[in-house]
Amino acid sequence: MKLATRLVILVFTISAALAFASGPQSGGTSTIALWQEPENLNPYLAIQTVSRILRKQTLEGLFDVTPAGEYIPVLAAEIPTPQNGGVSADGKTVTIKLKEGVTWQDGDPFTSADVKFTFDVVMNDANPVSSRAGYDLIESLETPDDYTVVITFSEIYAPYLTLFSVDKAVLPAHYFDGNSDVSRSPFNRLPEGTGPWMITAWESGNFISFERNPNYREADKPLLDSLIFKFVPSREVATAQLRTGEVDGMWNLIESQIPELENVPGVNLMITDSTNLEFLGLNLTNPIFSDVRVREAIGLAIDKSVLVDRLLYGRASVAVSPITLGWAKDETIAAGAFDVERANALLDEAGWTERNREGIRMKDGQLLQFDIMTPTGDRLRALAEQVIQAQLREVGANMVIANVPANVMFAVDGPLKRGEYDIAMDTWGPDLDPGAWLQLLFYSDSIPTLENPNAGWNFIRINSPEVDAAVDQGRSTLDLQVRKEAYSNAARAIVDTKAYIPLYTRFLVDAFTDRLGGYESNPWDEFAWDSESWFVTH
Repeated sequence: MKLATRLVILVFTISAALAFASGPQSGGTSTIALWQEPENLNPYLAIQTVSRILRKQTLEGLFDVTPAGEYIPVLAAEIPTPQNGGVSADGKTVTIKLKEGVTWQDGDPFTSADVKFTFDVVMNDANPVSSRAGYDLIESLETPDDYTVVITFSEIYAPYLTLFSVDKAVLPAHYFDGNSDVSRSPFNRLPEGTGPWMITAWESGNFISFERNPNYREADKPLLDSLIFKFVPSREVATAQLRTGEVDGMWNLIESQIPELENVPGVNLMITDSTNLEFLGLNLTNPIFSDVRVREAIGLAIDKSVLVDRLLYGRASVAVSPITLGWAKDETIAAGAFDVERANALLDEAGWTERNREGIRMKDGQLLQFDIMTPTGDRLRALAEQVIQAQLREVGANMVIANVPANVMFAVDGPLKRGEYDIAMDTWGPDLDPGAWLQLLFYSDSIPTLENPNAGWNFIRINSPEVDAAVDQGRSTLDLQVRKEAYSNAARAIVDTKAYIPLYTRFLVDAFTDRLGGYESNPWDEFAWDSESWFVTH
């Protein structure tokens, strides 16, 4: 099945084009600006995008995905399929052959024991893992030799390539001396991997630095000697430092910054499609949102086209579904309506008919008031919150802005996990295979509780039999067309809850000075996914 067309726009200066034409150079240091700082770098404990960016410099998984949307082996020797015998006839057993000769950065050999240990870590209740989706269906994981892993599932698990791979990783068993309780390990902050880079320092609020891994399996990589990720307060600070050459690159610009930077001498933009979309998640444990009429009214009162046209200068599009790109995208799902009249009627019907002096609706003496939370340091989101706030006031709802730092919002024991928020604004999108992501974010068993905080990241707390059934169907067959239909049903059921409100789709927009070359954008992976190929041009 063909993937959606991938859009890539390269905006280069003439000097950059000449520098790139001269070919890669070895040596040197590059500094990159990040306007968020992670809580930790353990792939099974942290959920932030910035954590994935940084940990993937040193930690690797069995598989990854190319910019063209194809799975490739990383620590595995090949992609297991039914055709090559890697997947059994009944679809329940997956045999993974590992690459030989790979070592950890300290020189210890990478073997199947590391994959087995990683599975033990995920399933150890002492570890507050983000999700055990898929891993909990593994009946046995056997290692008949150092370079073979045999995984037997209790039922077909179609997204098997997402386990131990993509945004996860394999952990070094020898580092932990076989102790699978990693909850308080220093590894979570300073991991050691098989990847191209080794962490040399992490100064909170300042930077995290990497140097070339001398034991990396590609002897001529990385091209740079060292790589520094500098933490800055906001996109605007990062942009200013990019203009002055204080940093060589910056992650995750907003679409409205494209006109600002596309003609700046010495600055090059990388713009490509993305699976990400901005959305609102309404906490269903909030009594106000227990009434679907209120949730629907909120969605109807938000004119998403204003966000796209005024804040993003038309460089994005109104989002309609949690799946925005790839083989599982359903082009027939329509955009949600903007209908203030209908929103008012629904709120009246739900009993919010009284008004206070400020025009805020009331019911039984309670104000129609709730908070919204998103990470600080993001000017676009701050402006979007203000627009939405004004639009909701038009129907008598008072939304109070209460933002927090990203490493607080997404903490293992943070407000999302605890359900201590009203509305969250976030950007998130699925992997090439959306099955595990849909289960992580929307499946009823992924609702975290005080008794089971490690259940998953369904912080909206959607409990929908329709969503669950569709996700179950999509993961339990290898028939791609059946899976596509199942995930279409899941997407529709998620939107039908009215607790998940898609706002707008996102491009990946990254910027670099013409001092740095060798980078490529990947809609299925994170920024700096190819940093081992980066080089300084002068």
